[in-house]
Amino acid sequence: MARLIASGRFKVIRGGIEYEFEPAEEGGYVASVPLYPSCVSQGETFEEALANVEDALKETLAAAKELGLDIPGELTSLVEGSQGQRG
Repeated sequence: MARLIASGRFKVIRGGIEYEFEPAEEGGYVASVPLYPSCVSQGETFEEALANVEDALKETLAAAKELGLDIPGELTSLVEGSQGQRG
């Protein structure tokens, strides 16, 4: 499989959610969610960073819901769609 190598910051929209990626100084990528800035993850490859940030977002939103914190409307479907799915 070909590896994606980027030299600058870029955005990806998946499932209607925008993710932002930037190369990490030590290698790999740092990934974040502009709609929920406290959600950040990383990975050695783009694919790993995307999977990690998606998992982090689902867990972050589940915790926010339990704590009664505000969740942006664009992200509520992730919380509703993950009810009863714990790993």
